[in-house]
Amino acid sequence: MQSRTTIIYIAAGFVAASLIFAGYFFFRKPEKIAPPSLAEGKAAIVFKDVKYSGEKKGIIDWEIRAKTGRKYIDKPIVEMEQMEGEYKPKAGMIVRFKGSKGSMNTEQETGTVEDVRIIHNDDYTLTTKYLDFDFQKGLTTTSAPVTIEGSRLTLMGVGLIANTKEETIKIAKNVTGFVEAKQGKYRFAADTFTYYMKENRYLLDGNAMMSGEDMKVTCSRLYIYTDGEEIEKIDARGKVRMYAKGSVAKNEQSVYHFKDNKAAPTEPSKLEKNRSSAAGKTSPIKPTGGKAVVGKPKTSMDRQ
Repeated sequence: MQSRTTIIYIAAGFVAASLIFAGYFFFRKPEKIAPPSLAEGKAAIVFKDVKYSGEKKGIIDWEIRAKTGRKYIDKPIVEMEQMEGEYKPKAGMIVRFKGSKGSMNTEQETGTVEDVRIIHNDDYTLTTKYLDFDFQKGLTTTSAPVTIEGSRLTLMGVGLIANTKEETIKIAKNVTGFVEAKQGKYRFAADTFTYYMKENRYLLDGNAMMSGEDMKVTCSRLYIYTDGEEIEKIDARGKVRMYAKGSVAKNEQSVYHFKDNKAAPTEPSKLEKNRSSAAGKTSPIKPTGGKAVVGKPKTSMDRQ
């Protein structure tokens, strides 16, 4: 009887030691909010309802929660399923995300999330097949197709580089989409797209195009300025062509003001319609009744 009691004590002590050992490896970096509930394997321990978080200067700046977490004993890697979380790169900015599964290096604070849906400040939603993240560097990247949807902006492209420290979002290639303004809906396309959060400024770079009901602009590079809600102006640069129902104004740079519904070239412009053309000094170009007008022509209209 005494021998049997001794065996029970030894077994209980072994179980307790195993749980303490598992808890040590799991709690080294992240925080866990629920006790282990699944079986222990040879190289990893599986937990339910786990939470990982990181902090900067005593403030939690990111958090990941998952239905299950598989924590490896011999390396700082955890695999998770049914993930969600938040990232707060600065005061007033919050990025929420969800994913079907992913993995994370808890020491380097890097990892991957699959089937991602991101909501930024409740302003727009980003979806893609996967995202790689680095919380320490503030980087999020993917080479997969990306879709961004907001109340007034829809954008599609391939590849993403989001830098929360610099507050920029770049779509790497094959950019298409549309934006809504008071004047109507405008389609756009370009090789690449960059959003500068601080300035509420967008950049369409390489074979840029923007078109609406009454105007169309093509150029090498197109800057779009907003007040956070509405488009204020666009700044077109490099081989600028502004089309308006049979007329085209050519320039190397032109600024179009949406409030005033007019374009102001910064260099001498050339207006062409059908087989006629006119050159003019720097002056506003305004679509009038669907026609582009160049003021103060230096030469008379010549028939070709």
